[in-house]
Amino acid sequence: MTSDPGETDFSRTVYSVPSPGVGNQSNRLPVLVVLRGEQVGRRYLLNENALVLGRRAERAQLVVPGDAQISSVHCRIERGPQPQTWQLVDLASTNGTYVEGQRITTAMLHDGDRIHLGETVFKFCFHDELEEEFHRQVDHLMNVDDLTGLPVQRVYQMRFHEALASCTRQQRPLAVFMMDMDGLKKINDTHGHLLGAHSIATVGRRLGDIVHTAGGTVSRFGGDEFSAFVPGADTEACLALGERMRACVQDEPIVRGTQTATPTISIGVAVFPTDGTVAEALTRRADEALYRAKAAGRNRVSV
Repeated sequence: MTSDPGETDFSRTVYSVPSPGVGNQSNRLPVLVVLRGEQVGRRYLLNENALVLGRRAERAQLVVPGDAQISSVHCRIERGPQPQTWQLVDLASTNGTYVEGQRITTAMLHDGDRIHLGETVFKFCFHDELEEEFHRQVDHLMNVDDLTGLPVQRVYQMRFHEALASCTRQQRPLAVFMMDMDGLKKINDTHGHLLGAHSIATVGRRLGDIVHTAGGTVSRFGGDEFSAFVPGADTEACLALGERMRACVQDEPIVRGTQTATPTISIGVAVFPTDGTVAEALTRRADEALYRAKAAGRNRVSV
């Protein structure tokens, strides 16, 4: 499964969901919620006849990462024989599929049932429109940086690992960026922290527009630092994207009321698989490149 590159709400809709009427029981939405596992808190709204769960992205619509006990194709949730009913079918998984602690071959699902796949636990339940809106707002509070509107680092790291695994399977490159604003202390000291915070927020939105359009994800790493990845970008594309991000900060002043700030940004880049094959190594190489950009005079892109 891939997400909309511009999405910042971490909840996921596996299939498109029509707008239901509040209180209409026939339109309550079947939902899977991850209670335990690498994707804890993630929600999947079900609106098709069947959904296959497993570890292989090319064979399962709902991919469950980080759990070696889950089979490549583990089980399937499908509509039951009666309207508004759902059932769970084990697909000859190695370690079995369990509902409320009982190993099943096929079982009808009820509101509140807990499904165990390996070490991962899902809850099957129904949400109406009001409940779904509540969960969307909770997701936003938990998973979106309130200053920039970008995904928080926890969400970014999860997406980064998913994208890296996908690029590894498909033998595609992936670009990684570490970025640090130049001159924020001077902005804070001269104009105050309100303009400094506004500058961080504005830079985050500008970076987000570029990275999301390229099919990647950007996040505030901390303070005035940002990290990003873009699947499919080789070294040439990576440097071109880095230059676009550098220019988007330099070329347009940041204005708040009568105050104006002119920050710049330094960017370090790394590319999978040339600079590393795991997330930690790629991040470290991009961070080392960022230090080189700073040492060389700032406001530049470095490899």
